Amino acid sequence: MARRSGGQFDGDQYMEAAQGVLRWIIRRSFIFWGIALGALVVAWLATGVYTINPRERGVVRLFGQFSTTTEPGLNWRIPSPITSLVRVDVETIRTAAVGFRVDDVGLVTRIADEALMLTTDNSIVEAQMVVQYRVHDARDFVFNVNNPEDVLHTTAEVALRSIVGRTDLVAVLTVGRATVEQETRSFLVALLETYGVGLEITDVKLQTVDPPDQVKDAFQEVVRALEDETRLENEAKGYEADQVPRAQGEVQVRIRSSAAYNQQQVERARGEANRFLALLQEYRQAPRVTRERLYLETMESVLGTVDKVLIDSQVDILPLLNIEQLAGP
Repeated sequence: MARRSGGQFDGDQYMEAAQGVLRWIIRRSFIFWGIALGALVVAWLATGVYTINPRERGVVRLFGQFSTTTEPGLNWRIPSPITSLVRVDVETIRTAAVGFRVDDVGLVTRIADEALMLTTDNSIVEAQMVVQYRVHDARDFVFNVNNPEDVLHTTAEVALRSIVGRTDLVAVLTVGRATVEQETRSFLVALLETYGVGLEITDVKLQTVDPPDQVKDAFQEVVRALEDETRLENEAKGYEADQVPRAQGEVQVRIRSSAAYNQQQVERARGEANRFLALLQEYRQAPRVTRERLYLETMESVLGTVDKVLIDSQVDILPLLNIEQLAGP
């Protein structure tokens, strides 16, 4: 109770005091709740701070629509639920398998619906392929299509079927594998660019290309025959590469030997002609002496190799003693 002037409490003063206390409490409540609300706002804004790893890109959505792409490092966005963040790994090389699957323990399972394909000569072939890829554009990867990796798998199968359908069976099984890989990769890249999935193909590799099991043995024989044909052709080309230069070398040796022999015979004939002319000159000057000298030189050269003794019948000499006959056997 409020006191009056005579010592008693005044009711009006009591009410004023109560109202003052109430106003103080209300002011303190506003301050408290303001501080609390400010703390909540700061805490809410702090949830917008995030870090992007070096191998990632961040895609920020504003009310579900694309807002921005953030680079690696410390970044900030308006917190949820106004914006949302999708982290996309853009460095890891991923793998998609066509025609088979590999589980976590490494067990390979054939997928016949994907692997069996028809070639241009109406033959059936089982083809398995591995596609390696990575995310090239994080925005396209997140926004353009649903399940972009499923789209990649389906597109890779379509590309492989299209290229195999343009190729005959023998080429697919043997020498045409590299061509099938290159054309499949080009076709797949073109389709992905059309769809805008944000993926980049790094490699396309055929794992297995076989005929169906029912005729596999017969086709293996064909493949072995083609391999033998290729081997024999290579051996023949190698033999040709060895023999042709050798024959060309022998031809050059014989040509040079013939040229040397020709020069030798020409020089010899020229020398004989000069000798005959010189002899003719001497014969004209002294015919008798020249004839005798030629006769003696000719007899000397002929009889020099004959094992006989010539005796002039007009000269008296002792009979030759045959030493060999006297020695006896």
